Amino acid sequence: MMVISQHSKELVIVLTQNEKRTFRSFYALFLGSTFILLGIIFFLFYQTKADFYRDITISKMQIYASKLASKIVYAHMQNTPLRKSELVVENGYKFGLYDNSGNAVLTYIGQKVILNHKFSQNGNNLILIDNSVGGHLGISYIAIEENVLFNTLSELQNKIIISYVLLYIFVVVFGFYLTKQFIKPIVQQRIKLNNFIKETTHELNTPISAIVMSINDKQPMTQKSHERILISAKRISEIYDDLTYLFLNSEKRKNIEALNLETIIKEQTDYFKLFAQKKQIDLFVQTEPFIYNIDKESFIRLFNNLLSNAIKYTPMSGKIFVTLNKGILTIKDSGNGIKKKDIDKIFQRFYRADAINGGFGIGLSIVKTVCDTYNIKIEVDSKVNEGSEFRLTLK
Repeated sequence: MMVISQHSKELVIVLTQNEKRTFRSFYALFLGSTFILLGIIFFLFYQTKADFYRDITISKMQIYASKLASKIVYAHMQNTPLRKSELVVENGYKFGLYDNSGNAVLTYIGQKVILNHKFSQNGNNLILIDNSVGGHLGISYIAIEENVLFNTLSELQNKIIISYVLLYIFVVVFGFYLTKQFIKPIVQQRIKLNNFIKETTHELNTPISAIVMSINDKQPMTQKSHERILISAKRISEIYDDLTYLFLNSEKRKNIEALNLETIIKEQTDYFKLFAQKKQIDLFVQTEPFIYNIDKESFIRLFNNLLSNAIKYTPMSGKIFVTLNKGILTIKDSGNGIKKKDIDKIFQRFYRADAINGGFGIGLSIVKTVCDTYNIKIEVDSKVNEGSEFRLTLK
């Protein structure tokens, strides 16, 4: 389950089986690939640091061996005996002095040393053999044994393992959050689509039921029944035209031509008169001739959705004003109005600021699409319980 915010209310959304599979697959892929990638990075880091510490240790061992060799050579050159006190045992290192036959002259190394190998291993300790002393004072080999590299590498391993575990725990937590963010838009779109299908079904069912009831009525067809059928048929036609424009718009070829918008506006307001009369809404139209290059169906969808919304959200006995003056089309109503926080959202597809009055949230999305396509500037002024005004500047 995951939580998403919609209309400022927290809703618990249950994932579908497909969404759960997608969630698990993406999460597993993310964790698996991250596990391998981090493993490679930490392994290479360990190898680099281990080689660095090994080189540093060997360098220190060689320097220590050179110091001992120089003391031995100096004692031989001065023809003085070699004193143990002059051969300082450095912290973390042991040394051994051997003659040409491999016999120990002086040694602090407990194990037998292989003198014919530059490097050898004594348990966890590294042994270096240096022959630069050149046989002075009967000493041909200096062996240096260290006991710090293993502890250093063990400490490095522990630090890397702890760092890896902590980082991977962070990745697991962050990956879960990231996966939720990845699946969240899918869930939101699925919910919107489900709601859209439900609302579309409801929107179609209402006029269809009205038509069926009017036809099945055993009483003679009255003027009221005739108007009910006509209004319902027009409503179905509008829904069909909106859905066709919304989903097949990219496939349909546009026929852009110079149109007198006044003529189209008058035709469409006549078309909607029955809807307005049903709610006893006064529809005032004041236009002037204005020629504009646009696809006719696109402008009809634009105008019809604005006028349809005005009728839908205007209460009984309200007023709607439609004006076209010097290329500015204005549709003003005395309806419910729109909250300021919702104005920026009303053009989003499937968004409905008011769920009471029906609709499925595509009308203003179509309006925005047409405006963007033909570079029409649209402005909205609205006050709650006073009404809304949509103003379009046609360039």
